[in-house]
Amino acid sequence: MRPSAVSGLLIFAIAAAACTVKEDRTFCPAWCVLYSDGHVAEGCSGDLTCNVATDEENSVEFGQKDYSSFTSRGDLVLEIPRNENVYLDVFCGVDEMARTGPVLAIPMGFCCDSIYSGHGRVFIAGEEGEAGLPLNKDFATVTLKVKGEVEGEYPFCFRIRGKVDGFELPGGRPHRGEFDYRPPEEAGPVFRARIPRQLDDSLELEISHKDDGSVLTVQSLGAMLMKAGYDWSSQDLKDIEIGIDLSESAFTIEIADWEVSETLKIIL
Repeated sequence: MRPSAVSGLLIFAIAAAACTVKEDRTFCPAWCVLYSDGHVAEGCSGDLTCNVATDEENSVEFGQKDYSSFTSRGDLVLEIPRNENVYLDVFCGVDEMARTGPVLAIPMGFCCDSIYSGHGRVFIAGEEGEAGLPLNKDFATVTLKVKGEVEGEYPFCFRIRGKVDGFELPGGRPHRGEFDYRPPEEAGPVFRARIPRQLDDSLELEISHKDDGSVLTVQSLGAMLMKAGYDWSSQDLKDIEIGIDLSESAFTIEIADWEVSETLKIIL
């Protein structure tokens, strides 16, 4: 076994007592060296959170403070079950989100954290094995920019609703659940929301009057993005820019770094 001084060592407590060389080592734990496969999406930073699971549904979530990098072999070493399928999930950027059962969940009323993740499976029959995982961008930052001249306080507010509330464990697939977020106004005015990777085109954008809360319009944001060519299955999700033009009473979709746009006339 590797010496205890290995940086980033985490213990997955699966045996009541240590194995010795005289024992049948079939059921002893194995060492798994976990490292980056070389792909880390732009913008990824911060601590890592790791989840380990087996087919028997045993699952352990390791804390964020234990390690901040696995770019070099030996930065992160896990003790895992031997002769079993072991599923590994590594997340970077976990902040407000938390594990709720088999889901890394977005709290109701919050937007998605800046989640970058990698997922894999290992089966180790001997003393030691390894797994190289990427860190892919699993969220899109939606930026709502008001383009017309606004006198005084901006009179409208926005709400984004969807049907993905986090990521399944193990595997990281988007989890079906309610997403409901009202982005705060920033200078500009600008409104921003981080949206998790989606399963379909069910995203909705609601625009309402700030004074009385009455709904002005509800637009199928997901359908518009799909028509514009946005791909939620991309390895690393692109950010999205939406222009709200008051002067022309127009609703415009603009996807950052894409040469596509769509305009829908609405009555403001």
